[in-house]
Amino acid sequence: MIARTLVALGALAFAAVAMAQSYPSRPVRILNGFQAGGPPDVVLRHIAARLEKQLGQPVVVENRPGASGTVAAAAVARGDADGHLLLFGVAANLAVAPATMKTVPYDPTRSFTPIVEVARGPYLWLVRADSPAKSMPEFVAWARSQPRPPAYASPGLGSVHHLATEMLKQAASIDLLHVPYTGGLYTALLGGQVEAMFESMPGPIAHLASGKLRAIAVTGPRRLAALPDVPTLAEQGIAGVDVSSWWGFVGPAGMPENVVATLNRAVRDALAEPDLQAALDRMGIAASPGSAAAFGAHIGEEAARWRAVVARTGLQPQ
Repeated sequence: MIARTLVALGALAFAAVAMAQSYPSRPVRILNGFQAGGPPDVVLRHIAARLEKQLGQPVVVENRPGASGTVAAAAVARGDADGHLLLFGVAANLAVAPATMKTVPYDPTRSFTPIVEVARGPYLWLVRADSPAKSMPEFVAWARSQPRPPAYASPGLGSVHHLATEMLKQAASIDLLHVPYTGGLYTALLGGQVEAMFESMPGPIAHLASGKLRAIAVTGPRRLAALPDVPTLAEQGIAGVDVSSWWGFVGPAGMPENVVATLNRAVRDALAEPDLQAALDRMGIAASPGSAAAFGAHIGEEAARWRAVVARTGLQPQ
């Protein structure tokens, strides 16, 4: 009996090693929990095209938007842990949703294998080009002078955009009306249905370049090289709105270490390519690859931080 058990365990170990050594043996699918053309999608597709060269297999991006990215995240959490199904995880589905939703069908730190962080970027406070506010002090003064709270857009209750604006309201002592949208945020802002909104890079670049929108503040500790004339919130006297977007790859829990190492190395090599670095610079985001353990620690820290933010803003999980 003992001999048979040892043989079985040895066979399983050999199979795991063989799988890791032959990885990837077929196309790699990457699920993105947000709409095509949005900031996560733009960043992911720049990387996916280069991962094919690094991995020697097709890399297929699948957009599965819904429920703040949790639809895609849940699908990956239920998937096989052989490295052929990955999630392009973001703050929204790996840190914020577990803090703002009553039930999420996964745990951000136990249901996934962290692989590698990809990049980080700030959020911009956007207004229309015809807005009377050309700075945050002007926006705050204008908002306080209105007979009713000005409206702002977000992609949904409990989204990073929503929570960031609630943080802004507290920090600047202003009142704003939240108007959630399932899509069409730019249409709402450009059409005058709302007066402002937060958005992450690289989403607003085209609208800023066309002159239809104006960025009057950037979150984070420093100005963007891509938008050097846009001051930070802190520079304009508004502290405490510490919000950034971040992206990275995770897979189902239990992935073999060799597979994780292969993917980590492939992503880091892709991010080291000068043309990809230049593309990220133009998008106003910074590559931030590191170890799988470092990314796992970051996810845990962010999940805890957003739980604290939700408690501080008084938002009730939905």
